[in-house]
Amino acid sequence: MNRTTQMNRTARNPVEQEAAAREAAERELLAAHAELESLGGAASPSRLERALERVAAARSALALAA
Repeated sequence: MNRTTQMNRTARNPVEQEAAAREAAERELLAAHAELESLGGAASPSRLERALERVAAARSALALAA
């Protein structure tokens, strides 16, 4: 089953849709943390700020999906 088919199937079932949204939010939070951790001391302040904003947005998305 490809991703589009899976998403269409999930959209039909509210419980599965909520679970999928939460999983996506969890993946985004993990990715945002990984990005932040990958930044070295030479990262520009604007790059660090964008990474922190991504983490904050991912936390908010996860809170909404919970």
